[in-house]
Amino acid sequence: MSQRSQTEGILGCRANLDDPYDGKVVFQFQPLQGAQDGKNSIFQIPQSRIVVSPVGFLPAVFPQIYVDQTALVFNTDYVMLAAKQGILQYSASKIPTPENSVTCTFFWSWFDDLELDHHMMRGANKIGFSAYYTQPATIPGTEAIPTGDTAPADIPDGLFDAIIQMGTSLAAASLAMRFSMKYDFGAGDQNFSPSQMAKSYSELAKTQEKSALNARDDFYKAQGRQYRPVTAVNSGYILPNWTPPR
Repeated sequence: MSQRSQTEGILGCRANLDDPYDGKVVFQFQPLQGAQDGKNSIFQIPQSRIVVSPVGFLPAVFPQIYVDQTALVFNTDYVMLAAKQGILQYSASKIPTPENSVTCTFFWSWFDDLELDHHMMRGANKIGFSAYYTQPATIPGTEAIPTGDTAPADIPDGLFDAIIQMGTSLAAASLAMRFSMKYDFGAGDQNFSPSQMAKSYSELAKTQEKSALNARDDFYKAQGRQYRPVTAVNSGYILPNWTPPR
């Protein structure tokens, strides 16, 4: 038995999805969206789910702005107003002028913590728990435990792995749906195939769901019991509906 936190569950899910906070990076992107006129302070990076690492995560992850090749200081010279939409704001003294060269290096992810929390909660429900964590919630804005339910006191190690795999399955299925609504396209020698990615994540969803159910069943079998024991009542002997040869 172990006391589990939200962070443990979400990091485990990210590992299975290959979606760490610092796993996907774009270097020296330009231009940012917004009027670079020396007056406008709000700009947008044209990428959803920009990573600003949660408190306590090391190394720190945040978008890095360069003006004329000089790095600005995050949370001093500029702040992120909405990381999911990539919206940032410069401080009054750092607003870029038309003459400035502005580039941005940033990390992005498939899911933010709130989205993964939802998939992990549903994964826990499928395995038989009200939540995937036992310690108090620490990620602001995440899904609340339903009224009348309580967080589990303990989650056995084997079942915690099953919860992570089930949460991964649901997240992968969500990614498959996301890509299934996009078209394949190419530009020059670059090609992007959402249909192939949808297929890959759909297969991952199936594999992770099967692994989750196997992990759950193996846990209970190791204790000499079934996950959901089945009982049946035989009302008596029933004569066959054929006549034996004489």
